[in-house]
Amino acid sequence: MPEDTPTEAVLSLRQQGLTNNQIIATLQRQGYNTNQILDGMNQADMRMQTKRPFDVEGGKMPELNIPQMPGMPMQAEDLSSQGADQGRVEEMVEAIIEEKWTDLMENINRIIEWKDRTETRITQLETLMKSIKDDFDKMHIGVLERVGEYDKHIGDVGTEVKALEKVFQKVLPGFIENVAELSRITEDIKKNR
Repeated sequence: MPEDTPTEAVLSLRQQGLTNNQIIATLQRQGYNTNQILDGMNQADMRMQTKRPFDVEGGKMPELNIPQMPGMPMQAEDLSSQGADQGRVEEMVEAIIEEKWTDLMENINRIIEWKDRTETRITQLETLMKSIKDDFDKMHIGVLERVGEYDKHIGDVGTEVKALEKVFQKVLPGFIENVAELSRITEDIKKNR
């Protein structure tokens, strides 16, 4: 973007007969921002006011843009000058509004893009969370089934241990008697020998 004020460009474009709107549009295409263009137009106006030569032949003084005092009647020249100034002001205001509107729309578009990206990411996260929840539910069911199987097996083992205990209760006294009798027989055999 150019950093200078385009005063010379404004003067040149005015000499070519371009309107203020056309000048603004041309300078914006050249990379100038609205503030630079308005400054250039103001400086061009000031140069035009100071460079008007005296009309020696007609003996007229250059036209001065003197503000109208309250209560003084306005002349037709003043009204046309004010109309031109008002038109220029309106053109500048329109250019400023258009530039600000463009900036606003760019910002809004960036916000919309951010919103769309965020919604996409949220949707992806929701899908991922649902998948994780489904996997956790499957794992939870699997663990509960395993615990149920272990509980059943432990119950079976407990039942078998109780059955063995009953068998031992019935068999053990006879076994002890047989071992005791076998010990006596062995002792007797040793003594008789």
